[in-house]
Parts: sequence; C-alpha cells; structure tokens
Amino acid sequence: MKFNRIVIVLLALILFSVSFRSENASAYYARVLIPVDKDKTLPGYVFLPQHKVEHKLPLVVAGAGVGATKIFQYQDHFQNLANRDFAVIFIDPSDYPESLAPGPWNWDHGLGYMLGSFNQGYVGAKLAIGKEFYLRSFTAAINYMSCWPIVDRERIALSGFSQAANAVLTVACRDPRVKAVIWNYGGWPWIMPYEPYRLPPVEIFHGDLDDVYNVKYAKELAMELKTNMRPFELNIYPGEGHMFNILYDLRTENRYMKPALLDAFERMVCFLKSTLNVQDANYRGHGQHAAR
Repeated sequence: MKFNRIVIVLLALILFSVSFRSENASAYYARVLIPVDKDKTLPGYVFLPQHKVEHKLPLVVAGAGVGATKIFQYQDHFQNLANRDFAVIFIDPSDYPESLAPGPWNWDHGLGYMLGSFNQGYVGAKLAIGKEFYLRSFTAAINYMSCWPIVDRERIALSGFSQAANAVLTVACRDPRVKAVIWNYGGWPWIMPYEPYRLPPVEIFHGDLDDVYNVKYAKELAMELKTNMRPFELNIYPGEGHMFNILYDLRTENRYMKPALLDAFERMVCFLKSTLNVQDANYRGHGQHAAR
C-alpha cells in the first residue's frame, strides 16, 4: 500500500511537470489522469498558486458537466481560486469523452451547444440507471490529490456546479474528509440521496432567474439544512441566471466586468477560508456584498 502511494505521488509530479500549459495568459493547469478503478482513469485539471508557497494547501475538488473542463471561464475561476492559496482539481464526474466535448469558444452555441445537449442527455440516461459511477469520480479525485505532498489532507472541500452540485452533497455525507461544500445552482432531477444532518458547512449560490434549475431548489436545500441545524450560507442573486458566477463573454468581457461574479467569488473564498480555518497571508482585498 505504501509503495502504491509513492508511485502515485511520483506519477502525479511527473504528469504535472510535463503537462503544465496555458491556453490563456491567466489560466495555467496540469492535466492529470486519476485512477478510478483497476483499469479506468479519469482526466483531471490541477491548479496551483502562481506564487511561491511554503506550506501545505487546502484542497478544493470541483466538478461540472457538459465537458466543462474545456471551458476557459471555469479554468479562469479555478486559477483565481488557486492563487488565493488553494490546490484545486477540476473534473467532469460523468467522464464524458473529451474528444466529444465542446470547445471553449463554441460550447454555448451552434455545434458546441448541440454536443453539450447530447452530453446532458447521455449522462442523464446513465444517471437514471445508476449514480455510483458519478459519485465515485469525486472520491477518486480526493484520494488522488491526498497523495500530493503539497495538499493538506485535513482541509478538503467539494464544489459542484449544476448537475454536479447534487453529487457533492452525497459524497460529503459519505466521506468524513470533506469539511465544506460549495453548492452552485443544482436541482431536480439529478438530486442524489443525501442526509442533511451529516453534511459539513454548505454555501449555496443561485440566481433567481436560473432557467435550468429553479431557485426553489436552493431555498429547499437551505430549509433542510436549517431544520437539521447544519451551518450554511444562502446566496441568491437577483436578476442572475445559470452559471452567473462563472460566465462572461470571452469576446467582449472579462471577469472584472461582472459584479455578481466577483461578489460570489469573494463570498466563496471567505467561506472556504473560514470553514477550513485558513489564514489568507497573500491577499488583502475585500469583496463587496450583493443584495440577497
């Protein structure tokens, strides 16, 4: 067992050194392969701070579907999070073939949108049959990153977007290593069984004009957590839709032009640092609070 752990660490470091690359000046990552089963691996994208770090980093395991690992706005989001002294690994827990995933410039229209819609239908059909394959992806990512020497295994959080938001609740109930959950605009029909009283602190983000998953699901989750006396923060943004804390138009915008995105990001960082008891030694900025 110890030998296997050493091998995994060495492979991780090798993969990181050879696959470190950039598709945009502000987003850097290493593409790695996460062992899931004996003969199966899952692609993952690791983001680390772009400044010198002399201590172990808390870990955020993040998941989103529709081939989201190729979407630059997600990469930008996680690099900015990593720069706040976190190690981040980003996965598509459905393990949809990357070759069929839409690219960063066409995922929301035309052929890219068609591919994404097909992905959703395909994954939905698989989830209707069984959900363990989806949940296992998160557990595998936690196991994999826990072997990295730079990761603080006592400070692990999960972040799920859309379809994946429902899975992180289930994983967090099962895995005591998870100390915090970020739940981003999830909902029916992909809600997976979970026990609210077993959950660590949860931060909820939702736009009240979300046309994919109705905001009522965020309110229902908050009520369940309140009823079970679990710590949570509910952030509902007026006038915002699906992916509001990630999305901006690459052709005409950047993240600094989206007040709701910036506010949600700062709230998330504050929640993670508070919940995981992390000192923010490299950043002195403060976010502004949006109306809720």
